[in-house]
Amino acid sequence: MNYHLSLREVSYALSEALDYVGIDDTMHGKRVAFMAAEIGKKLEWPQKRIDHILIAGMMHDCGVSSTDVHSHLVNELDWDNSQVHCVRGAELLEKVEIYRDYAPIVLYHHTHWDELPGSLDGETRENANLIYLVDRVDALRVQIGDHSTRDRGEIGNIIRKYSGTMFCPELVDAYLSCAAADSFWFYMESEALNGYLDEWLEAGVSENVTFDLLKSISMLFAEVVDAKSTFTTEHSYGVASLSRYIAKQLGLSREQEETIELAALLHDLGKLRIADTILNKQGPLNEEERHRMNRHGFDSHMILRKIKGMSEIAHIASLHHEYLNATGYPYQLTDTLIPLEARILAVSDIFQALIQDRPYRSGLPPETALSVLEEMAQEKKIDSEIVAFVSDHLEACYEHAKKVLEL
Repeated sequence: MNYHLSLREVSYALSEALDYVGIDDTMHGKRVAFMAAEIGKKLEWPQKRIDHILIAGMMHDCGVSSTDVHSHLVNELDWDNSQVHCVRGAELLEKVEIYRDYAPIVLYHHTHWDELPGSLDGETRENANLIYLVDRVDALRVQIGDHSTRDRGEIGNIIRKYSGTMFCPELVDAYLSCAAADSFWFYMESEALNGYLDEWLEAGVSENVTFDLLKSISMLFAEVVDAKSTFTTEHSYGVASLSRYIAKQLGLSREQEETIELAALLHDLGKLRIADTILNKQGPLNEEERHRMNRHGFDSHMILRKIKGMSEIAHIASLHHEYLNATGYPYQLTDTLIPLEARILAVSDIFQALIQDRPYRSGLPPETALSVLEEMAQEKKIDSEIVAFVSDHLEACYEHAKKVLEL
């Protein structure tokens, strides 16, 4: 099946998910994209290159899933371990055809100008260093602030100090010229920034996207989420494999199979907004932590609804913790409002989580995991017919839940 989507909207949604890692500061990627685009305009770059640098800016931190790593990146000008997320981000982008051209930019976006390899072409060198420069400007905003002329001047003095070493002199000069205008800083406020990017999104066009391409993009999202915790590595893959297997065996249409597989790959996007300390907590969550955890399905929906043409996938993804007796979250829906695809996803998510190692326990054997499902079905939380299917095909379901999907 083909999907009619704007790839600008898809990239924007990915940036939204990545920015969630900032927890309380959720617009870092967008500010980087805005500053890079404005400097590109100052340098009279063609629109195609400006569009390219906008996407690079929004996606530059795709190798960051940890709130701890994010904290280092925004609080230290030149963090020693910054290259780790650059390498990971480039590896992720290499796996998706439409994002491969961004991989070198991401790989080198924390490399000093005077240390960039000579083998890189001139445009890639400039693009990577521009992302580095404005990324560091945004980090300095966090550390210093940008509320006064003095604050902005201090940021400029630091950037100027590293002209020719960390940063390309021509890019530094263009940045200083842009930064002299108050509007440059005003545009980084949330309302103005959203408006700026909305105009760019509206200028994009929708196109036919194959399922295979959309799946590879969804798997990129899933890898970012699953890297959030060593205990959830490959969780989304296992849930997707099991969900599609159950859907196929229950006789759902090919379109429904694809919908549930994509929703499964994307269902935990909202977890990027949850602090590592909560996800990896050894004991039970307190009330505030549980409240934060319980909103991740809602946040997944908020990310995915940005993409026109994926509303059904977004809806299914957001319902994976809803219970038939209306005691689930985040919507507390009754059984008549929970579609079959979401019921399959809920059972698959629970089963996969139960058989996987978690901070507070080792993975359960399939028979024990099945008994938990059966108890939840008796309590009218999950669909008893789907649980019966798992019971009748336990070995196959276990293998799918443990499976790693390949691009």
